[in-house]
Amino acid sequence: MKIKSLGGRGEPLLMIHGWGVNSEIWTSLVDELKLFVTVYVVDLPGMGVSSSISPYTLDNISKEIKANVPIKKCNILGWSLGGQVAMYLAIKMPEFVEKLILMSTTPCFVEKIDWPYGVNKQFFLNFEIEAKKNLNDTLMKFFLIQTRGINDSKKIIKFLKNEFIELSDENKSGMQSALKVLKEADLRNDVKKIDKLTLIITGDKDRLTSTKASVWLYETIKGATLKEIKGANHMPFISHKETMTASVKKFLQNDQ
Repeated sequence: MKIKSLGGRGEPLLMIHGWGVNSEIWTSLVDELKLFVTVYVVDLPGMGVSSSISPYTLDNISKEIKANVPIKKCNILGWSLGGQVAMYLAIKMPEFVEKLILMSTTPCFVEKIDWPYGVNKQFFLNFEIEAKKNLNDTLMKFFLIQTRGINDSKKIIKFLKNEFIELSDENKSGMQSALKVLKEADLRNDVKKIDKLTLIITGDKDRLTSTKASVWLYETIKGATLKEIKGANHMPFISHKETMTASVKKFLQNDQ
């Protein structure tokens, strides 16, 4: 598993990306974060240059991360799927986690009878079928959903297309496995066990992880703080970088 230290000053911050990309997604953010934290980034299994794993589960992903990060304890920022990994680490390996930042994420990605805050089940199944047929085309549609209606969307799409389209066979296999995690993971019963100071960041225009799911996390995690970014979609760290960075700095430096 690729885990890389990008340097900086201050306490360590491990950044875990979401589905369909790799640690390069943090490029525009790292220079600002390095002013007040020491940044570590990870390529999730089967994404970027990290080999896939089997079975591909939140438990095995978390064990891989803990085994490969060269520090015993760190703050963790998880976005989307990375947020689910971050929550799992805080639940199952609390000794590894200092503070938790959950961005554009949810304890359960797909809707259920008792969970109306997930994406439509049929939409997800169709997305999964399309991904098996042509993953590159599906990724482009995925990126378009994430950036629709935000400032500089054409510029952001160009960056995403240049960095994350045209995948290796290993990446394709890993992303199929990761989709299965998104489909099946349900952390709702365990989230209440999280006892870490937690910042929850959500965009009010997010079409993939509902703001209501973020509110649910805020109400369920003891001592959590909620930051809703107006006008932000699923990638607030790109579309609203300054606002997000300021929120992270304030949280990590105990200025809440």
